[in-house]
Amino acid sequence: MSKTLKVVFLVALIPSLGFAQERKNEAGFLLGSEQIPRFTTTAGTPLSVGGSVAFSFDYARRLTGEKTAFLVEVPFAAAPNHRGGSYQPGTVTSLATLYVVPSLRVQAFTDRRLSPWVSGGFGWGWLETSAILNNGAPNPQINRYTGIAQFGGGVDIRTPIRIFFPISLRLELRDYYALNAANYDTSLRQQGQHDLVPAGGFVIHF
Repeated sequence: MSKTLKVVFLVALIPSLGFAQERKNEAGFLLGSEQIPRFTTTAGTPLSVGGSVAFSFDYARRLTGEKTAFLVEVPFAAAPNHRGGSYQPGTVTSLATLYVVPSLRVQAFTDRRLSPWVSGGFGWGWLETSAILNNGAPNPQINRYTGIAQFGGGVDIRTPIRIFFPISLRLELRDYYALNAANYDTSLRQQGQHDLVPAGGFVIHF
């Protein structure tokens, strides 16, 4: 009977033991939305791009640290379905975005249930506007490739869930700042573009 109790006790500890092992890699899968603040054209006309669902993936590897860890990560985000534009004739009607940004993350309290972190980096972005403008004319420049500065933060929540590997939950907010705004086929009062992506999901540790 005592041997049986020991076996049951060890099986119950398996989820927590998974986090105790040294696991340097992680993969995050998140779902959220992308919100882009309203622009103003040089003519003073508002230009608004509606929100879009955003799909995010993040691979990270721990470089050093225990309770406070330093990780190199590569967050990826895609938002395929922004709708909107301007009342000004000859502007775009939709926008899709994609970002890949190598970054450095600093994460605190990695041995606790709640582990907050901040991240920053620089990478690449693809901004695709509609092929047809709101006046029916073709868009002369659909695609724009630009540098992206990524700033963000969030919190990881340790759970007892283990499906082959330990799994935690994540809530985050990242700003993918495009050094050059998408081609809206009109002159804007600003050059860059903030792309805010709040998201939530799960992280696999391996």
